[in-house]
Amino acid sequence: MKEMEEWKFFNIKVWIFLLLISFLLIYREAFSKVSGACSDCHTMHYSQSGGIIVGEWKSGGPFKALLIGDCVFCHTGTNDGTNITPYVYSTNSTSYNFGGERNTLAGGNFYWVTLNNNYGHNVEGIPNVTTPDPNFLSATSYPPGYDSTYRGGITWPENQPVTCAGTYGCHGDPSKEDPVEAILGAHHQNVLCNSTTNNCDGSTVAKSYRFLLGIKGTEDPDWELTLSKDDHNGYYAVDESPTPGSNSGSINYLCAECHGQFHNGTYSSNYQSPWLRHPTDYDMNNVSSKEYGDYPNIDIFSGKLGVSAQYDYFADVPVGNVQGEVLSSVNGTGKAIVLCVSCHRAHATPYDDILRWNYRRWPGVPDDQNGCLACHTTKY
Repeated sequence: MKEMEEWKFFNIKVWIFLLLISFLLIYREAFSKVSGACSDCHTMHYSQSGGIIVGEWKSGGPFKALLIGDCVFCHTGTNDGTNITPYVYSTNSTSYNFGGERNTLAGGNFYWVTLNNNYGHNVEGIPNVTTPDPNFLSATSYPPGYDSTYRGGITWPENQPVTCAGTYGCHGDPSKEDPVEAILGAHHQNVLCNSTTNNCDGSTVAKSYRFLLGIKGTEDPDWELTLSKDDHNGYYAVDESPTPGSNSGSINYLCAECHGQFHNGTYSSNYQSPWLRHPTDYDMNNVSSKEYGDYPNIDIFSGKLGVSAQYDYFADVPVGNVQGEVLSSVNGTGKAIVLCVSCHRAHATPYDDILRWNYRRWPGVPDDQNGCLACHTTKY
């Protein structure tokens, strides 16, 4: 009888454990989707007391999908660690500290492009930004290095500004020109992309890394507000030149969709030394016997974002891997692939060419403020 009671008690504990695990899995799935009151994002009639609510909704509505504003409107604010919406544009000065704490997310902040066209992508909808970028106005130079074969043969119209999503943007489905239609449904269906659970296969916008259709990887839950060698995005990459028209799923291919001439082997000496352009899609472990094997240069960057040993992942000079996983060490084949975002951010930074660090000021700035030295470990 005692054995029977113990067995029943054991079964109860097992069931409680299984229910707890199920709850956590459901909670994780729910957390990855948009949450909160419907009215945070939508309105039935875009009207209140005969007019719009000034300051709470974006003027110029109504908008598609019953939205109260556009992409920029919903993603404007200050990241303080409690917000559940990632803010990519702040109306006031935001903090940026290479190798340290900041309130800037992985893509940077469009605030800086409002100060200087060279500091970021001139995306339509960012206040006080000239679109398209006046530096690139002709059909042959906008976007810089554009090769339509990477983007399904789409011809970029002259003077067409960059949008957040759609045919002329980065996020959503490029087959749909309207940004809202391109991203429609993704916020409600979103999964938190994690390579270990294989739910970020790029098959839909919602199942793609950061709603970048076809791109794979692992998404940091707080969008890299906090960073360490163990806490960061996991960028999927391949150790080869991307094939035009054949999406590899890599974050570099996403960049190539607008800047393909900076990637294709035809423009880069077929990825053979001496390089014509800075390499991407190349594993530094191929040449680990050279200076690149000393990434992330602990003589300079030790103590920055948890870096303490050779091959530690340095989150402010990120590299990709063939699994798209979050790695704390990049020692091994396919784990230290050079990315476009190794040097640049996607939205804007305080520096020219959307660089992660103040390249033009070095050596006028300290060595630990020049990310080039994380890979080029003997060049100082």
